[in-house]
Amino acid sequence: MPEPRWGWLIVLYLFLGGLSAGLFFVSALATYLQRGSDPAYPRLARVGALLAPWPVALGSALLVFDLGHWYRFYKLFITFQWRSPMSIGAWLLAAFAGITLLSFWSWLSAESLDAWVRRLPRRLRFLRGINPPWRESLRRPLAMVGFPVALGVGIYTGVLLGAVQARPFWNTNLVAQIFLFSAMSTGCALLILALSLRRAGLEAGEARLLFSLDIVLIVLEFFVVLPYLIHGALSPLAVREAIGLVMGGPFTVPFWVLFFTLGLLLPLVLELWEMRPVLLDKETFHPSRTLAALSAVLVLFGGLVLRYVFVFAGQVSAFQ
Repeated sequence: MPEPRWGWLIVLYLFLGGLSAGLFFVSALATYLQRGSDPAYPRLARVGALLAPWPVALGSALLVFDLGHWYRFYKLFITFQWRSPMSIGAWLLAAFAGITLLSFWSWLSAESLDAWVRRLPRRLRFLRGINPPWRESLRRPLAMVGFPVALGVGIYTGVLLGAVQARPFWNTNLVAQIFLFSAMSTGCALLILALSLRRAGLEAGEARLLFSLDIVLIVLEFFVVLPYLIHGALSPLAVREAIGLVMGGPFTVPFWVLFFTLGLLLPLVLELWEMRPVLLDKETFHPSRTLAALSAVLVLFGGLVLRYVFVFAGQVSAFQ
């Protein structure tokens, strides 16, 4: 049985990269949903933009250290190899990181920027120019440009695995789709959790949008996971043996209990329960802060377990 070479650093990288993609996806969507001339969900747009750069930055740092000779990472940016998933991914992550940082800057309040500049040493006071009057006008263009890039990052975390054809557990396009929907769902979940933990709590309109979006994403994830398993069961022997790792094999409990039940079905039930006033056309909708936070934590946990299972089970599987 092959020994896994990719460990928890890669698992965390895939999870954190997808998490940032999901955060920016929701932020960009909220930026373009308008009520008159203003964003309909300004808190979602702002909080998503402020959180988006940091998970992918941490994940990229973990990836660099996993390379072994981490100080050679710059060589990925000397050339562009369009046939190399690693080269494409490096440039895609660099573009996404730049867009998320610019979006973060555009959504920072003027007071926060001024306070930061005042703390700088005198010789760095020239940076007071980072608060120009046109800064806020970049929000919608950055959301428009970053939206497809975020989707690309979410897909890429699965493509990176699917490109390794010698591992039958990964060798299907459905892996990229699973990772994409999971990334978008974890982004929704982190926003639900972040706003639920604030003193003001999660507003009804915000909860309605986030729950509705997350329910759709979880259902889509559910209906990609099942075809993935069916496809594997009807495939050649090596693929059937690979799927057997989660169908009675050593990864059965993490996949079916931790991911599928706790990280997919249970949060779906909780969010549908929270949305029942909307589904039943009742006038009042008051989301529970506790249930919202619980469902968000479960989605995040499930997204992490999903990547653990795919990274480790995929390396164990091999064509004979």
